[in-house]
Amino acid sequence: MGFPETNHFDTTVVRSKIMGPNTLKLCEELMDEAAVPAGSVVLDLDSGCGISSAMLAREYGLITYAADLWSDPSQNMRFLESLGLTNREVIPMKADATALPFAHGFFDAVVSVDSYNYFGRDPEYLGTCLLPLVKSGGLILLAIPGMVRDCHDDLPACLLASWTPELLDYMHDMDWWRAIFEQTEGVKIV
Repeated sequence: MGFPETNHFDTTVVRSKIMGPNTLKLCEELMDEAAVPAGSVVLDLDSGCGISSAMLAREYGLITYAADLWSDPSQNMRFLESLGLTNREVIPMKADATALPFAHGFFDAVVSVDSYNYFGRDPEYLGTCLLPLVKSGGLILLAIPGMVRDCHDDLPACLLASWTPELLDYMHDMDWWRAIFEQTEGVKIV
């Protein structure tokens, strides 16, 4: 994948705004696989400094609510305006992922890059907190850091040299996540 949408962003800006892996590349991969039409209303869940929200609005034409607990919405809005975006295209806000202030069925899609693993490990989260906010037939697009094979029953010394078991509990394999998602009625995993 050549990441044409990501390449529309200045590398210096990207480096200053990402808070982990390259959010734009992960976001572009999610959007490449999804059919979210321009003009759709989306939630960028735990949007960080707003760069993924900028991509969703600018490159895909989505009305984007940028919800993050730790980032300053005013600072994010200034950044978004520097990219030529308005508060009609991206709405930055401070919000806790476990208490989102939106009406049921408000969003056409939810995008979450490199954060769902912090709050979504609770099997109740998807069905109680997130799924009700998405319209019937809507999409939830997640990029979750993980392991090829879950090894929590016997953590290797090489991982424990840099991580504690508690920190490693935020990363699991796809089978573990599939078991979490399948506990929620109406969820189709693709």
